[in-house]
Amino acid sequence: MAKKTLSRREAEARAEARRRSRLMARGETLDDSTVEDEATPATKPQGLTFLQRVFPPAPPLPGKSDPLLGFTYSGPLPQVVASLWLIRRNLYAGVGMGILWAAAYIVTVLYGGSMIGVSASFLSFGSLVAAGWLGWQRPWLYGLVAAVVGYVLFAAYFSYLAANDAASTADTEQIAQYLFSNGLLQVGVGALAGFYGGYLRRRFSDPNLRRDQVRRKR
Repeated sequence: MAKKTLSRREAEARAEARRRSRLMARGETLDDSTVEDEATPATKPQGLTFLQRVFPPAPPLPGKSDPLLGFTYSGPLPQVVASLWLIRRNLYAGVGMGILWAAAYIVTVLYGGSMIGVSASFLSFGSLVAAGWLGWQRPWLYGLVAAVVGYVLFAAYFSYLAANDAASTADTEQIAQYLFSNGLLQVGVGALAGFYGGYLRRRFSDPNLRRDQVRRKR
């Protein structure tokens, strides 16, 4: 291996000497700084950040048009109106997954610690991921909507149980504080899960990723 490396270096040195001789024969001069600039790349590749390692860049979904195609509103609060417009176009992703989340989350609370409760907790989180997967137009938005819709249904059910539970010692203020703090948490989880669902869909649809998987199988 060392002999091959040495011979390669000698061949490169001889080729460089011949090139310099030809330049000198033509009356041209070779600036050594130019050679160093050519050998050294102009910019060094920057290291990836933590988020770039966790979520490698994913291209847009192939064959999908602009999600705001046909949206012509030009009044105040365009982002809010655009979000409402997108939600109406895909109610299954936001409202449908929100209803599924509410059902699964209620089972999680009622049967916490059991296999049924654990399975329901996976289903509740999966419904938020599915909201982002189905709501490719704006995944985090559909995850957030699913969490809001689902939590409103859960809060109504929880309040009904608390009002009809004679053995409950919690007052209205405690119940309101619990529902508010837990609601903020679930809405944040919904937005993140929706974003993740949309990201997974783009990654799985990446043709470069599919080609790499086929090469590994071969």
